[in-house]
Amino acid sequence: MASRSEEDLCCSVCKEVFRDPVLLSCSHSFCKDCLKRWWRERPTHECPVCKEISVYDPPLNRALKNLCESFLQERDQRASEALCSLQYEKLKLFCLDHQQPACLACCASEKHTNHRFRPIDEAAQQHKKELQETLEPLKKKLKVCEEVQVKFDQTAEHIKVQARHTERQIKEQFKKLHQFLAEEEEARLAALREEEEQKSGMMKEKMEALSREIAAL
Repeated sequence: MASRSEEDLCCSVCKEVFRDPVLLSCSHSFCKDCLKRWWRERPTHECPVCKEISVYDPPLNRALKNLCESFLQERDQRASEALCSLQYEKLKLFCLDHQQPACLACCASEKHTNHRFRPIDEAAQQHKKELQETLEPLKKKLKVCEEVQVKFDQTAEHIKVQARHTERQIKEQFKKLHQFLAEEEEARLAALREEEEQKSGMMKEKMEALSREIAAL
């Protein structure tokens, strides 16, 4: 939750600390981008708080901008410093028994009676070393898995290429087969027509000869 001082430095539109604040004629300030978005959605250039009409290009509030930048810088600096949640002192020691950081006041408390402590930087280096030793076999295993994955990807791509090549071959073979069947069909139909003509001619001759014989009788 934002502190009171932080709330005073927050834009009433985006509820965040001011970014490039501009000052309206009514003395209210807003983030430049927030104000532009607000005005794009409305027919008039009114103040989001008091609704007073203002100029389109309000000036930059440099004093507020500098104040917000200083506040953000201090907040980031405070966030980067690890403080004890009980004593609000900087954590300089590491309790080996509890496996947690501690401040100078905590190490003398009853909670840490007869506990072993190390400087937090030294403990961090030790933990970092242990993590690296633990990560080493995992890195090797990951490398093997990545190599296997590459092979699998190559095999999958080869299967796709081979399938496309086989598909083209099947289509070409069936195209040739269709062409052969069409030519075979045409040849057989032609032979059938020729056979029909021959037999029809022979039958016609026989019928004519029979007609002559009947006429002679």
